[in-house]
Amino acid sequence: MSELAPKNGEFLDGKLWFQRKGSILTLGITSAAIEELGSVESLELPNEGDDFDKGDMVVTVAGSQGKIEVITPAAGLIQEVNQAAQDEPERVTEDPYEEGWLVRLEIQDVSDLKEYLSQED
Repeated sequence: MSELAPKNGEFLDGKLWFQRKGSILTLGITSAAIEELGSVESLELPNEGDDFDKGDMVVTVAGSQGKIEVITPAAGLIQEVNQAAQDEPERVTEDPYEEGWLVRLEIQDVSDLKEYLSQED
């Protein structure tokens, strides 16, 4: 029996998204979060190699109308941070799903994501 885990999804009341390719998980904020935050003004990103447990806060996104703490839906090691988005936070505001991704983690256990399976999966 194989472990079912979604390839992508939204969590934290639709404010955060993830996309999984194998064991690499890309995280970002959704357009709904941007509506709440206003334009993104700054990001506090972790360092490559940082280790996080499921539910840990990994990124803080500050906008003109507040901030959001991005948590990880699975335990893992930071493989890559979006330095371009840190240098130009408007990338997150303008294109949160492509140019504006935040971090990529190598996750230890894809079953951490099972709770995010939708009914269609």
